[in-house]
Amino acid sequence: MSTFKIEGKKMLDGIFPERKWEELKSEIYDEVFQKLSEIEQLSSEVVAYMKEKSVRIGFHKQYKSGGGWTFLRNITLSPGDDPLNPYVLSLIIHETFHLKQTIWTRLSMQGELRAWQYQMRTYPHISRNKGAEIGSSGEAYGESRVTKEHWDELSSLSPDSREDLEKAQEIMTKISPGYRSGCLPLYPMGKEFKYFWGRKEYVAAFGVIWKLITCR
Repeated sequence: MSTFKIEGKKMLDGIFPERKWEELKSEIYDEVFQKLSEIEQLSSEVVAYMKEKSVRIGFHKQYKSGGGWTFLRNITLSPGDDPLNPYVLSLIIHETFHLKQTIWTRLSMQGELRAWQYQMRTYPHISRNKGAEIGSSGEAYGESRVTKEHWDELSSLSPDSREDLEKAQEIMTKISPGYRSGCLPLYPMGKEFKYFWGRKEYVAAFGVIWKLITCR
């Protein structure tokens, strides 16, 4: 097989992980859905959407993240993850929240911050010790990493403030080292492009697009 074909296949697998993933077994999916259905706070935002859109879940190698959404409106988890683990469940909640956003909102810090904040608000309902917050001792990352203070910082930020979105980029990497928050435009692509274009910062305007495409 030529190098071109190999690279093309890799690109397709990256864009459409459903081509090469291990789909969650139906009985485990049912357990996950039942677990989420028992939480009243998730009924409209998560459960109803998963049911209406028949959202599928599968295992696929992640790149600097714990989970992801796909262009076919499904969710990917890291191979070996336990979908019934509270933190993994919170990732499913996080990614489902993203699926309800437009593509360009998902690919922005504004969309990310809203998803992270929703994940934080709903986590106590699925935590190991009911009511425990994400990032507190024994929650999400085990006993070794306590990130609650960073999550608390995130919760106080406004998704409608450029300054706050810039702060969020830094805080997210403290919670998840290697996370590519710095690759994302602060606002959805069109709005961010117009922001710089209106200020006659043309290089910066096109730089928003280039950064999103090339950032690794």
